[in-house]
Amino acid sequence: MHRSLTIVMAAYNEDEALPSTVARTLEFLRAHVAERQLIIVDDGSTDGTPGLVDALAAEHPEVEGVHLAQNSGMGAALLRGFADARCEWITIMPADGQIDPYDLLAFFAVSDHADLVTSLYRNREYDLKRKVLSVGLRALTATIVGTRARTEGIYLVRRRVLEQLHPRSRSFLLNLEIPIRAKRAGYRVDTVYMNVHDRTAGVSKATSYARIAQTFRELFALRLQMERERWARRS
Repeated sequence: MHRSLTIVMAAYNEDEALPSTVARTLEFLRAHVAERQLIIVDDGSTDGTPGLVDALAAEHPEVEGVHLAQNSGMGAALLRGFADARCEWITIMPADGQIDPYDLLAFFAVSDHADLVTSLYRNREYDLKRKVLSVGLRALTATIVGTRARTEGIYLVRRRVLEQLHPRSRSFLLNLEIPIRAKRAGYRVDTVYMNVHDRTAGVSKATSYARIAQTFRELFALRLQMERERWARRS
Protein backbone atom coordinates (compact mmCIF):
# COMPACT_ATOMS: atom_id res chain seq x y z
CA MET A 1 0.00 0.00 0.00
CA HIS A 2 1.31 3.46 -0.94
CA ARG A 3 1.93 5.75 2.00
CA SER A 4 0.45 9.11 1.11
CA LEU A 5 -1.14 10.53 -2.06
CA THR A 6 -3.12 13.60 -3.10
CA ILE A 7 -4.95 13.44 -6.43
CA VAL A 8 -5.89 16.78 -7.98
CA MET A 9 -8.74 16.54 -10.48
CA ALA A 10 -9.57 19.56 -12.63
CA ALA A 11 -13.16 19.61 -13.90
CA TYR A 12 -14.72 21.99 -16.42
CA ASN A 13 -18.31 21.17 -17.42
CA GLU A 14 -17.90 17.48 -16.60
CA ASP A 15 -21.14 16.74 -14.74
CA GLU A 16 -21.81 13.67 -16.92
CA ALA A 17 -18.41 12.03 -16.43
CA LEU A 18 -17.50 13.17 -12.93
CA PRO A 19 -19.59 10.75 -10.80
CA SER A 20 -18.15 7.58 -12.36
CA THR A 21 -14.62 9.01 -12.48
CA VAL A 22 -14.71 9.96 -8.79
CA ALA A 23 -16.20 6.59 -7.82
CA ARG A 24 -13.40 4.73 -9.60
CA THR A 25 -10.76 7.04 -8.12
CA LEU A 26 -12.03 6.61 -4.56
CA GLU A 27 -12.18 2.84 -5.02
CA PHE A 28 -8.51 2.91 -6.01
CA LEU A 29 -7.44 5.24 -3.20
CA ARG A 30 -9.18 3.21 -0.51
CA ALA A 31 -7.60 -0.02 -1.76
CA HIS A 32 -4.05 1.18 -2.33
CA VAL A 33 -3.26 4.40 -0.40
CA ALA A 34 -2.99 4.78 3.37
CA GLU A 35 -3.20 8.60 3.63
CA ARG A 36 -5.40 9.85 0.78
CA GLN A 37 -6.85 13.10 -0.48
CA LEU A 38 -8.88 13.86 -3.61
CA ILE A 39 -9.15 17.55 -4.50
CA ILE A 40 -11.67 18.36 -7.22
CA VAL A 41 -11.23 21.81 -8.71
CA ASP A 42 -14.29 23.15 -10.50
CA ASP A 43 -12.77 25.41 -13.17
CA GLY A 44 -15.60 27.88 -13.46
CA SER A 45 -18.07 25.34 -14.86
CA THR A 46 -21.45 26.50 -16.22
CA ASP A 47 -23.25 23.14 -16.02
CA GLY A 48 -24.06 21.05 -12.95
CA THR A 49 -20.41 20.45 -12.02
CA PRO A 50 -20.21 22.97 -9.12
CA GLY A 51 -23.13 21.45 -7.26
CA LEU A 52 -21.90 17.96 -7.97
CA VAL A 53 -18.46 18.77 -6.55
CA ASP A 54 -20.04 20.08 -3.35
CA ALA A 55 -22.23 16.98 -3.05
CA LEU A 56 -19.26 14.64 -3.51
CA ALA A 57 -17.24 16.55 -0.91
CA ALA A 58 -20.11 16.33 1.57
CA GLU A 59 -20.53 12.60 0.98
CA HIS A 60 -16.91 11.43 1.02
CA PRO A 61 -14.36 12.44 3.70
CA GLU A 62 -11.44 12.05 1.25
CA VAL A 63 -12.91 14.57 -1.19
CA GLU A 64 -12.35 18.33 -1.03
CA GLY A 65 -14.05 20.69 -3.46
CA VAL A 66 -12.58 23.95 -4.74
CA HIS A 67 -14.29 26.42 -7.06
CA LEU A 68 -12.71 28.96 -9.41
CA ALA A 69 -14.89 31.99 -10.14
CA GLN A 70 -14.31 31.70 -13.89
CA ASN A 71 -12.87 29.24 -16.36
CA SER A 72 -9.11 29.81 -16.06
CA GLY A 73 -7.47 26.83 -17.76
CA MET A 74 -6.10 23.45 -16.75
CA GLY A 75 -2.88 24.80 -15.27
CA ALA A 76 -4.68 27.37 -13.14
CA ALA A 77 -7.05 24.73 -11.79
CA LEU A 78 -4.23 22.31 -10.99
CA LEU A 79 -2.13 24.98 -9.29
CA ARG A 80 -5.12 25.84 -7.10
CA GLY A 81 -5.45 22.20 -6.15
CA PHE A 82 -1.73 21.81 -5.50
CA ALA A 83 -1.94 24.65 -2.98
CA ASP A 84 -4.27 22.56 -0.79
CA ALA A 85 -2.40 19.26 -1.16
CA ARG A 86 -1.11 17.83 2.11
CA CYS A 87 0.13 14.34 1.23
CA GLU A 88 3.69 13.25 0.50
CA TRP A 89 3.02 12.62 -3.20
CA ILE A 90 0.82 14.50 -5.67
CA THR A 91 -0.64 13.38 -8.97
CA ILE A 92 -3.28 14.68 -11.36
CA MET A 93 -6.31 12.95 -12.82
CA PRO A 94 -8.66 14.16 -15.58
CA ALA A 95 -12.34 14.27 -14.68
CA ASP A 96 -13.39 12.67 -17.97
CA GLY A 97 -12.37 9.10 -17.13
CA GLN A 98 -9.66 8.84 -19.79
CA ILE A 99 -7.11 7.72 -17.20
CA ASP A 100 -7.73 4.68 -14.99
CA PRO A 101 -6.37 5.45 -11.51
CA TYR A 102 -5.20 1.84 -11.22
CA ASP A 103 -2.46 2.73 -13.74
CA LEU A 104 -0.86 4.62 -10.84
CA LEU A 105 0.38 1.27 -9.55
CA ALA A 106 3.11 1.42 -12.21
CA PHE A 107 4.14 4.84 -10.87
CA PHE A 108 4.23 3.54 -7.31
CA ALA A 109 6.56 0.71 -8.40
CA VAL A 110 9.36 3.17 -9.29
CA SER A 111 8.61 6.03 -6.88
CA ASP A 112 11.14 4.95 -4.23
CA HIS A 113 13.93 5.87 -6.64
CA ALA A 114 12.45 9.03 -8.16
CA ASP A 115 11.30 12.53 -7.27
CA LEU A 116 9.08 12.78 -10.33
CA VAL A 117 7.54 9.99 -12.41
CA THR A 118 6.23 11.01 -15.83
CA SER A 119 4.35 8.84 -18.32
CA LEU A 120 4.05 8.06 -22.01
CA TYR A 121 0.99 6.55 -23.67
CA ARG A 122 1.39 3.11 -25.19
CA ASN A 123 -1.94 3.10 -27.01
CA ARG A 124 -2.96 6.64 -27.95
CA GLU A 125 -3.93 7.38 -31.54
CA TYR A 126 -4.23 11.11 -32.22
CA ASP A 127 -6.31 12.66 -34.96
CA LEU A 128 -4.39 14.91 -37.33
CA LYS A 129 -5.10 18.10 -35.38
CA ARG A 130 -4.00 16.62 -32.05
CA LYS A 131 -0.93 15.04 -33.65
CA VAL A 132 0.22 18.31 -35.21
CA LEU A 133 -0.39 20.19 -31.94
CA SER A 134 1.41 17.58 -29.84
CA VAL A 135 4.47 17.31 -32.07
CA GLY A 136 4.59 21.07 -32.63
CA LEU A 137 4.34 21.91 -28.93
CA ARG A 138 7.11 19.50 -27.95
CA ALA A 139 9.38 20.70 -30.75
CA LEU A 140 8.81 24.34 -29.81
CA THR A 141 9.34 23.55 -26.14
CA ALA A 142 12.71 21.97 -26.89
CA THR A 143 13.69 24.90 -29.13
CA ILE A 144 12.46 27.76 -26.95
CA VAL A 145 13.09 26.40 -23.47
CA GLY A 146 16.08 24.23 -24.36
CA THR A 147 14.83 21.06 -22.64
CA ARG A 148 12.68 18.27 -24.05
CA ALA A 149 10.02 16.99 -21.67
CA ARG A 150 9.56 13.23 -22.06
CA THR A 151 5.95 13.12 -20.95
CA GLU A 152 2.44 12.78 -22.36
CA GLY A 153 0.14 11.65 -19.59
CA ILE A 154 -0.19 12.19 -15.88
CA TYR A 155 2.74 12.43 -13.46
CA LEU A 156 3.54 11.66 -9.83
CA VAL A 157 5.67 14.17 -7.95
CA ARG A 158 6.87 14.57 -4.38
CA ARG A 159 5.08 17.53 -2.76
CA ARG A 160 8.28 19.01 -1.36
CA VAL A 161 9.83 18.91 -4.86
CA LEU A 162 6.80 20.52 -6.48
CA GLU A 163 6.91 23.32 -3.92
CA GLN A 164 10.57 23.97 -4.75
CA LEU A 165 9.94 24.08 -8.51
CA HIS A 166 7.51 27.04 -8.27
CA PRO A 167 5.57 26.25 -11.48
CA ARG A 168 3.26 28.98 -12.70
CA SER A 169 1.82 28.14 -16.15
CA ARG A 170 -1.97 28.42 -16.17
CA SER A 171 -2.60 26.39 -19.32
CA PHE A 172 -1.82 22.80 -20.33
CA LEU A 173 1.82 23.93 -20.47
CA LEU A 174 1.99 23.39 -16.71
CA ASN A 175 2.24 19.64 -17.37
CA LEU A 176 5.39 20.26 -19.41
CA GLU A 177 6.79 22.99 -17.16
CA ILE A 178 6.94 20.70 -14.12
CA PRO A 179 9.17 18.00 -15.73
CA ILE A 180 11.25 20.67 -17.48
CA ARG A 181 11.97 22.42 -14.19
CA ALA A 182 12.59 19.12 -12.39
CA LYS A 183 15.06 17.99 -15.02
CA ARG A 184 16.89 21.31 -15.00
CA ALA A 185 17.07 21.29 -11.20
CA GLY A 186 18.67 17.84 -11.17
CA TYR A 187 15.84 15.89 -9.55
CA ARG A 188 15.51 12.16 -10.20
CA VAL A 189 13.02 11.62 -13.02
CA ASP A 190 11.67 8.25 -14.15
CA THR A 191 9.11 7.42 -16.85
CA VAL A 192 6.49 4.68 -17.09
CA TYR A 193 4.08 3.63 -19.85
CA MET A 194 0.32 3.74 -19.39
CA ASN A 195 -2.93 3.44 -21.34
CA VAL A 196 -5.42 6.14 -22.21
CA HIS A 197 -9.12 5.40 -22.62
CA ASP A 198 -12.07 7.03 -24.35
CA ARG A 199 -13.70 9.69 -22.21
CA THR A 200 -16.79 8.39 -20.44
CA ALA A 201 -18.94 11.39 -21.40
CA GLY A 202 -18.76 14.98 -22.59
CA VAL A 203 -16.38 16.56 -25.07
CA SER A 204 -12.73 17.62 -24.89
CA LYS A 205 -11.98 21.28 -24.27
CA ALA A 206 -8.19 20.98 -24.59
CA THR A 207 -7.88 21.87 -28.27
CA SER A 208 -9.90 25.08 -28.44
CA TYR A 209 -8.02 27.80 -30.28
CA ALA A 210 -8.13 30.09 -27.24
CA ARG A 211 -6.46 27.39 -25.11
CA ILE A 212 -3.86 26.71 -27.81
CA ALA A 213 -3.00 30.41 -28.06
CA GLN A 214 -2.72 30.67 -24.27
CA THR A 215 -0.34 27.69 -24.18
CA PHE A 216 2.01 29.15 -26.77
CA ARG A 217 2.03 32.57 -25.10
CA GLU A 218 2.97 30.92 -21.83
CA LEU A 219 5.72 28.94 -23.53
CA PHE A 220 7.55 32.14 -24.45
CA ALA A 221 6.83 33.60 -21.00
CA LEU A 222 8.30 30.46 -19.43
CA ARG A 223 11.53 30.93 -21.37
CA LEU A 224 11.83 34.52 -20.19
CA GLN A 225 11.06 33.56 -16.60
CA MET A 226 13.63 30.76 -16.57
CA GLU A 227 16.26 33.09 -18.02
CA ARG A 228 15.55 35.64 -15.27
CA GLU A 229 15.85 32.90 -12.66
CA ARG A 230 19.15 31.72 -14.15
CA TRP A 231 20.62 35.23 -14.02
CA ALA A 232 19.33 35.73 -10.47
CA ARG A 233 21.16 32.59 -9.33
CA ARG A 234 24.38 33.88 -10.86
CA SER A 235 24.10 37.26 -9.10
